[in-house]
Order: sequence, then structure tokens, then C-alpha cells
Amino acid sequence: MTDTLAEPIRSPQAVKDGLPATDIFTRYQAAEAVLDARVMPLVLNESVAPNWIGDQAFWYRRQRHDGAEFIWVDNGQAGPAFDHVAAAAALGASADPWKLVVETITADRQPVLHHEGRRWQITAGQAVDLGPVPVAAPGLLLSPAGDQVLAVRGHDLHLVDLATGDERALTTDGEDNFAWGKIPDACLLAIARKRAALPILPFGWSWSPDGQFVVGGRVDERHIEPYPFLESVPQDGGARPRVHAVRQALVGEAGPVFTACAIEVATGRTIAIDLRAESGHDLGQQDMIQLEPIGWSDDHRRVFAAVAAHSIHATILLEIDVASGAVRRVIEEPSSGFLKLGAELYKQPNVRILAGGREAIWFSERSGYGHLYRYDLESGALVNLVTTGDWSVRDILRVDEREGRIYFTAAGREGGNPYERRAYRVDLDGRNLTLLSPEVADHTIDGPPESLLARIFGLPNPPSPISPDGSVFIDSWSTASRPGATVLRSTGDGAIVATLETADASALFATGWRPPEPFVAKAADGETDLYGVLYRPYAATGAPAPVIDGIYGGPQIVVTPHNFAAARYGVGYHGRAALAALGFAVVVVDGRGTPLRSKAFHDAGYESSGDICLDDHVAVLDQLCARDATLDRDRIGVYGHSAGGYTSARAILRHPDIFKVAFSSAGSHNFHGLYFGGGGPLPDYGDGQRLKPDVAAVPDNYRQLDNALYAANLRGKLLLAYGDMDENAFPAVTLQLCDALNRANRSYDLLYIPNGTHFYLAQPYFLRRLWDYFVEHLMGEAPAADYAIGAAGGMSSFA
Repeated sequence: MTDTLAEPIRSPQAVKDGLPATDIFTRYQAAEAVLDARVMPLVLNESVAPNWIGDQAFWYRRQRHDGAEFIWVDNGQAGPAFDHVAAAAALGASADPWKLVVETITADRQPVLHHEGRRWQITAGQAVDLGPVPVAAPGLLLSPAGDQVLAVRGHDLHLVDLATGDERALTTDGEDNFAWGKIPDACLLAIARKRAALPILPFGWSWSPDGQFVVGGRVDERHIEPYPFLESVPQDGGARPRVHAVRQALVGEAGPVFTACAIEVATGRTIAIDLRAESGHDLGQQDMIQLEPIGWSDDHRRVFAAVAAHSIHATILLEIDVASGAVRRVIEEPSSGFLKLGAELYKQPNVRILAGGREAIWFSERSGYGHLYRYDLESGALVNLVTTGDWSVRDILRVDEREGRIYFTAAGREGGNPYERRAYRVDLDGRNLTLLSPEVADHTIDGPPESLLARIFGLPNPPSPISPDGSVFIDSWSTASRPGATVLRSTGDGAIVATLETADASALFATGWRPPEPFVAKAADGETDLYGVLYRPYAATGAPAPVIDGIYGGPQIVVTPHNFAAARYGVGYHGRAALAALGFAVVVVDGRGTPLRSKAFHDAGYESSGDICLDDHVAVLDQLCARDATLDRDRIGVYGHSAGGYTSARAILRHPDIFKVAFSSAGSHNFHGLYFGGGGPLPDYGDGQRLKPDVAAVPDNYRQLDNALYAANLRGKLLLAYGDMDENAFPAVTLQLCDALNRANRSYDLLYIPNGTHFYLAQPYFLRRLWDYFVEHLMGEAPAADYAIGAAGGMSSFA
């Protein structure tokens, strides 16, 4: 069975004609109606989150326009998990049958519900009171047996017995900026964590599977000069500004020092872990700030961790004996360019420990593409290639050691759009590679969660898409232009066992939202195909439409949508559909230097940051305007946030003849004034020196990346936005660009967001200013005067 799902829902004639032009106030209303956060929840049942029962039965939550119902699936047969009306009646008149809160459903299909603060099991039409709903106790790391928790008390680690409440200290020497279990300020959450006062899990700590040891370490930040953030508008209403001092090292400064150890729970004995083992090289500040286990040996005494070691430009698999602290580097693979342990920076590594610690599946781009390799861990020798070819593995879904198979997603093998994922299985020896999801679409099968935030806040892992017995899996697919379906498939040959859901987008289209159109264009090299989308303007004026380039350009993520959810809720953006509703044509494309394709494609931006990607955007815009007379090549604007803030400002400064208007928010406008991150090249102050010789020194290899160098080029309209509490893109780097523009006598606009973190895209005022700026300076119309976007105005996520 195949289904291209590639054609847009609207007819070509409807695309050409558009809607009649309307007044600016009406267009602002239309834009507000299709803001990302407003339209994201309007599509029902795009995916299925299974709750597995036994070998391959499961239940899941099906969305309805008036609530939800719960479905039971067994042997491919689906039906109501229980009688919702009867269950609500058993709870009492205040219960709505389609708004029931389900904790679980037992194997004999009896729901356990939460209602009015208590737990109820519905048995034979009667509600049995199971007691109060337990109150979550965040910040506690539960032992494997569930009888103890590890907690942070002050600057130290404590062990709490849950049965008796007895508590004892495992450490006693913690202190300010050298504390046990503290999130390092280098994680970019220092101010937000301080303000929220949220309990967190002991940072970087894990239990051994048998509960005999906890393993982790602590980070020394005492030597780092505090970096000041000025809170000019205190949240408590005070008049005196406050300074937040964050222990954040900048490029060229000595960073946090991580010390690893294990603690024997029964005795409290601390075992130092020597990360200098074997090579004599200490894994440094750019390498580790925590020990994150990816697997344990079968005797629970050896733990394995994968490290992208930027200081020696290699990826490493460590084997650590927690009882002795001995460390062995089992795999050490040198690499050029970006170091990756998986397809995406924010995901867990595509590394798995097998055979009780005797084998591993290892991810590498040594062939030019991301693939899986099988290693013998006793000898460190390569056993065999598991996958190979001019395509890339995206996520390992499961390793079935009993059957000797790996289930994974990959992109690019079947031709066409190289970002569209499909599911595969392959034997551990590399034989019998089998395509399991043939539909031409992006198959959004859940992989591992974002590891850092998941570990900090104790987020649960997503449910496995594969049944416990390995016989079936859940597959959802769609394209950027069309909603899709969710099916239950066989892991043997990919045959569809049952269609579970077809996504319902009726409420979305009722808002006037329109899907983008995919396109393919050439990169600046004239050879490489780039895959983008175009959001056409909703209103037809009879004249070519002004064009806005939504750019990111960072090496961490891609921003072009390739599935239906991403098309309406874009990473790194704030309202592409809203800008189209205002009358703009919005282009989104990922140029060279961004991930998820070949290593060469990604590494093209390693030394030059976003410049290669920016050159590709210029080439794409030229091609689109040349072949589509409805696009106005004389009115091109650009916007972006974070890395996109850097690249959007750089666009109007480096290419003033192309870009007439730029709206740049939270930009990282120079790199020497930020923390080291993103996996880019280490700073070089001459002769390979990594630490800056004086406070004013700029690394030789970072000098040309400074947007201030191009300040005198500004010809069009530029707005710079920044938040004063932004730990990701420091306010200072925006103001340093302002200083360069002042000295160059160039006019620009500045939007200051009091108390703005990196997440201020949510503010309706910010969105309205974005709209106003492009309407006035690119469209040439007067904005809707002081238009007020509602509090639920909406935002896109950032990176």
C-alpha cells in the first residue's frame, strides 16, 4: 500500500486566485485566528500514544470535539475500552462521560479514574473508592525497587527511606557553586530555575539497576566569573533593578569542571571516577557536565556513557566500573566537523548496550552518512556494519536481542524528500533490511525524548511504538500539506493490521488556515537540491506579493516542516501562517550547514556558521521569484529568532541589495561574547591557543562571524529585539551590535522585552510589533493601529 499524500488540499486554481483583498484590520483578525498556538490543537488524532497491556493489546485516548473517549485494541480489533456513559453515571451527576480523567485501564478493561481528588475503579457499573489521588513529590529520584529516593538538600545529596521516612546524608561537603545535584549555570536555566523555585531531580545522577550504587558527580563553578543580568523591571514590583549573577563562562574562558563519582548506597562510600583514564587527557569543559548512562552490564557493576569530546574532536564510549572507579575508553573515533552521537543534537544518543555489556550498537558518520555499527566491547573491535548507504539513520526505536533485530527510522533511502522518515528493521549482522512503512510521507514514529530536559525535570519517556512482544508497531504519517493517518503494522513485513485513526483537520480549515506548498530548488552551489515550503498569501491583490524569508540557519535543528503538525507549529518561528494571512508569501527552507542530511551537507557550515546557509537562501529566493510571477523580488524581508535572529540580521547586512526589511529577535550576533556551544569549532587565539590572552581578545576563527563587521552595510529597515533575562542569547551581544550600528551612523529600531527570557515569542505585544514592522516597511501599508492580540495569541517553539 502506498499513498503519496503529496498534493495540497487546495486546487491549483484556488492557490492562484487567493481570497479577495480585505482591509488591514480584517487581515490582522485573520492572522490572529491562525497563530500557531491557536491552530495546533485543532487537528484531532494525529497520533496514538499506546498503553500496552500484555504482549500486544493496548488502550489509547481518542480525541473528540467535545472531549475524549478511550479505545481498546487487541488482535487488531478496536472498540470502546469501557462504557463511558455508565462510568460517568457511577461517579455522579458532575461527571462528564467525555471528559473522564483516566489513570489506567486494567487487563480486564476496568478503568481507574480520577474524580474530585480521589481514585475510583469502575467495576460492574459501580465506583469503588481507591483513596485520594496521590500528590506528586517532584525532585526525588526513585530507586529501581521503589523503596528509596535520592534528593538534594541544600548543597548535598540525601537518601530517604520511603517506608520509614528515615533520611541520611550521602555527601556533606557541598558548597556554593560546587554543590551536589545542582544544575550547572551552563545549562542556561539559572535565572528561570531561581525564579520558579521548582524542585528538580538531582542533576546528572542515576541509580544502578540493582539499587546498590548511585552514579553521577558534581560541577565546580567557583572559578567562573559571575555574568550579570540586569532585571530592570523587578517581578515583585520593586523600583530598584536587580542583578542576577550567573556562573557562565564565555568563549575563551575556563569553563565548569566536572568531577565524576559513584556512591555505594549501603555504606555511603564515595568512589572517584577517573575520566583521565588511559590517554592521559582529561575530558574537559566542552565535553561533559554530567554522566548520562546509556546502559549497564548484566552484573550491574559497569556503566557505559557516550561522549562527544570536542576538546579532542572525537566521539567516545566509556566503560566505568562503579565499584572501583576504573574507566576504559572502549571506542574512540576521531572526526572532523560537527561531532554527533545521533542524528539530532537534542535527542539521546543512537547508542545501545547489548549482551549484558559485551556488545554495543554505535552511531557514526564515518561513511558520510549517519549509520549504525556493531562493536565487541571486550576487544573494542568492529563486528559488522549494521546499516550502510547514502541515507541516514534517525532514531533507534528498539533493539530486540532475542530476535537479533533493530527497529529504527531513517530518511533518504527511498529517494525523494530526504527529510521524510520511514520505519525499517534489520538484523544485528546487517542482513535483511526491510522497509516497514512505504507511504511517501513523514512517518512520525516516536523515538527517544530530548534527554537533557527529560533528565532535569523527570519527564516520562514516550510510550514505545512497538508492542512488548515485538509483533506490531504504531505508525503515524502525514505531509506538510495534508493530514495523515495512524495505523497498526506488522513488524515482520510492515503490513497494516488495522487503521486506528485518520486525522480530523476540519476545525483547522474552518479558521481559514492554509497548508504550505512544498518546493525543490538548488543551493548556491548550483547542484544540491534543497527542500522548502511556501506559505502563499491568503488575500489576492492582483500585484506580486511581498516575500518574507523565515530563516534559522543554526546547526542544531531543521525548521522546514515535512509533516502536518510542523506545518502549523514551526520550530524556531513565530506565525508563518499568520504572516501569510496578512498578505505575505513566506518561504521556509533549510540550507547547507543544517543537520539531518549527509555529513558534508551539515559540515558545510562548521567554520562559517550561517553564511553558507544564508547564501543558499539567497539562491532559493532568486529561483522562486524567477519562476513565479506572483512573488515580488523587489520586496523581500527576513525574520528569525535565536540562531535565526543572528542569520536574519546578517542577511540584511551582508545582502542589502536582496533583503529590504529584517526583524531579528534574540540573535547571537557575535560568538566571542557568548558561551561555547552548538558543537562548532573551538576558539583559536593563534597557534592553537584556546584560552583568551586578555579580556578584549577575539578568536581568529570567530572574528568574521561578528555581525558588527557589516554594520556600515545597512540600507533597509532592521529591528533588533532582545529580552533582558535571555540566558541563551545574551542581551549584551545585541547591544554590542547596536553600538556598531551607532558608530556607523545607521538607523535601526530596537525592541526591548523587560523580563524576557529566550521564550518571549509568546508575548502578544511582540507578535503585533512583528506584524506591524513588515506591514509598514515591506508591504507599504499603515498597520492596524494598536491592534491587541488576545492573551492566547500563540507562539512557536524556539531553538
